[in-house]
Amino acid sequence: MTSKPDAHKNLPTWQLWRQDDNGVRILVAEYEDEALALQALAEFESHHHKQTYWIVESKAGGPTP
Repeated sequence: MTSKPDAHKNLPTWQLWRQDDNGVRILVAEYEDEALALQALAEFESHHHKQTYWIVESKAGGPTP
């Protein structure tokens, strides 16, 4: 049985994005697991900052906004 070391590159990733008060959008982190991304999102939102946070599924593994 042969494994493909690059097989994980085709899997979706989950990106955590932030938008600040000036409308600037920044990629905060990228996760291979949606549950971990949602956990991080909840952690950031629990700080009650003015920034907006959201999760985006990315099939390409690159920035998406």
